[in-house]
Amino acid sequence: MKKKLLIALFFVSTLAVAQEKEEVNTSFNLKEAQDFAVEHNYKNKKAMLDVDIAKKKVWETTAMGLPQVSANAKLQKFLDIPVSLAPASAFNPAAPADELAELQFGLDYSNSVGISASQLIFDGSYIVGLQAAKTYKNLSISNQIKTEIELREGVKQAYFTVLVAEENTAVLTKSKESVEKILKETSALYKEGMVDEQSVDQLTLSVNELATAVGIAEGQVRFARKLLKLQLGMDIATKITLTENLDGFVDEVKVRMAEKDFNVENHIDYNLVETNMRLQKLNLRKEKYAFLPSINLFLSHEQQNMNTKFDAFSGGKWYPMTVVGAQLTLPILQSGARLSKMSQARIELDKAEITAKEVEQSLLYQTQVAQSNYETNHETYVNQKENMALAKKIYDKTVLRYKEGVASSLELSQTQNQYLTAEGNYIKALLDLLTSKSELQKSYGIK
Repeated sequence: MKKKLLIALFFVSTLAVAQEKEEVNTSFNLKEAQDFAVEHNYKNKKAMLDVDIAKKKVWETTAMGLPQVSANAKLQKFLDIPVSLAPASAFNPAAPADELAELQFGLDYSNSVGISASQLIFDGSYIVGLQAAKTYKNLSISNQIKTEIELREGVKQAYFTVLVAEENTAVLTKSKESVEKILKETSALYKEGMVDEQSVDQLTLSVNELATAVGIAEGQVRFARKLLKLQLGMDIATKITLTENLDGFVDEVKVRMAEKDFNVENHIDYNLVETNMRLQKLNLRKEKYAFLPSINLFLSHEQQNMNTKFDAFSGGKWYPMTVVGAQLTLPILQSGARLSKMSQARIELDKAEITAKEVEQSLLYQTQVAQSNYETNHETYVNQKENMALAKKIYDKTVLRYKEGVASSLELSQTQNQYLTAEGNYIKALLDLLTSKSELQKSYGIK
């Protein structure tokens, strides 16, 4: 009975886990998808861990200037006591001048325990190192912010791509269904001898071409969804539902974005360059401080036990030794090595300043290009939308004329291809517009 109960419990728990896996069907609007990616994307998770490492590095550097205490213990048994040599005449005046006496100074056992403490009083390199560690932490934070900005924009574009791919699939599917309906009607008329075989063949060709196009479009949807899940940091086998549709984003881009005033100091890339420049300044200061002395205080206390037998833990006598002092270290001559390091640090700072100017101009250029691309894509979108409406109007009229027997199947096929081309151009223009809008917002480099 107990065995049956255990089997039943195992079956129930396994079923619960399976159901839980099956229920992993997450729904996202765009903002929810972006927030989810910030938390779960692999690259962003590593960037956040880098920030944690940098914070620990600050404390590691800080601790170097705090009191340092260490303890030590040593148990020794001399298998061979060290031998010292001395002229034998020092102990025996009658000994020959070249005779040496072998002397053993020491006992079989020599044990010690001790504790030592030190405190850094002044070291220029330590002061600069602490400032550099804090600046490095800020650099890690800026890198994480940059990663998050790029991630949010990447998720947005992937989200748009899925919606546009699904829209394209829906348009092609609808066109295929429409032509299939006309083909069915035409085939019936052909059987009655009211239309020729060429009309049926022409429509059949159109249906086959549309079926191929639908298959390709469905593959693009699957690929776009996998790319989005990869951006989100999810298993690509997980099912997701996008709760926003393309119409909402289309309404947003119908109105042209106003050009913003670009402030390079607010751009995350420029902040990274500035932080790197501060690090180079600190490196130069560190090399200058290398010419200054360093001062340390220290205290050491030790207990020593020595005997011909091991009595460290059985009442043997211990002898104390305590030392307290200060140590001054002053570099005097390194044959120009310090001057060379300082010169290199100054050159690296000059390079960092040049890079900052280069990045400033590059970011300004990128923003202007992004604004221009957005303006161009907006005009293209408006034109392609009008072209699509006009092509649909022509196609609808041709369908009516075909059913009335005024238009040929070839003419119907041509107007349909014209309409599908206009639809494809419109969808591409829409994706380009959504992408260029996202790129324009990204070019400002603000979280």
